[in-house]
Amino acid sequence: MAANLNKTKRRIVSVNSTKKITKAMELVATVKLKRYKNIMLNNDRYTNEIVSLMNLLLSKCSDEDSSIYLNEKKADKTLYIVINSNLGLCAGYNNDIYHYVDDNIAKNDATLLVIGGKGENYFSKDGYDIDNRYVLLNERISFEDIIKLARYVFGLFAKNKYKAVKLVYTKYVNSIKFIPDMISVFPLAKAKGVKENLCPPLFDPDVKTLIDELVPIYITSLLYQRIIESQVSEQASRRTAMDNATDNADDLINQLTLEYNKARQAAITQEITEVVAGQKQ
Repeated sequence: MAANLNKTKRRIVSVNSTKKITKAMELVATVKLKRYKNIMLNNDRYTNEIVSLMNLLLSKCSDEDSSIYLNEKKADKTLYIVINSNLGLCAGYNNDIYHYVDDNIAKNDATLLVIGGKGENYFSKDGYDIDNRYVLLNERISFEDIIKLARYVFGLFAKNKYKAVKLVYTKYVNSIKFIPDMISVFPLAKAKGVKENLCPPLFDPDVKTLIDELVPIYITSLLYQRIIESQVSEQASRRTAMDNATDNADDLINQLTLEYNKARQAAITQEITEVVAGQKQ
């Protein structure tokens, strides 16, 4: 009986220790979520304006003025930028990306530029062609590093290394819902349904030149916003997972405490019974 009491007590202590860790991780994730969400919201308007301007320019771009960034290159593979995390304990955030890539990307026709150590480990073992030079980009996100990534991707497409460049990230819907998604980076796609202004703008020097000048800014802004959005999704997912883990720890502690008290009461009752029986003898 004493052995069972000690075992239950050790389990309570162990679960309490785990609870402290999950609670601390929840608090850290909450702080990071707030910081990255503010960055995402503040940057959202700027990115939307850049995208709107690019869509307007592309809608005015004729076949004669077509930019080199509007057509696929004559290459064998597509480059996929896949944003994942460096850490685990974030519920289904990583697994959702794994399954999305496995379901939508053919290994033989793709090279993955992976951002996030977890993704690099998984996709390397799964047989994908990996470019890992920016794998730690989301460990400490800086705009200067995003500029370097944009220039690298820009150069690969301009030199006909890949026929297209696409971005796989996690779209933030709300604090408990995150959806893997894929967007095209290159070639630039002409947007449908662009509203015509009553007084359409005049472009100087010309649409093609403006597109070529705006592409680096457009790609950098797009990558930065989507990497931040993925980081918001990761931290929100981790906070939810740690909150659930803390609640489960509380439930387990209550259950073990009840078992401990019952066993302790039974042990005391048995000792009293033995004492009474000894006195009668």
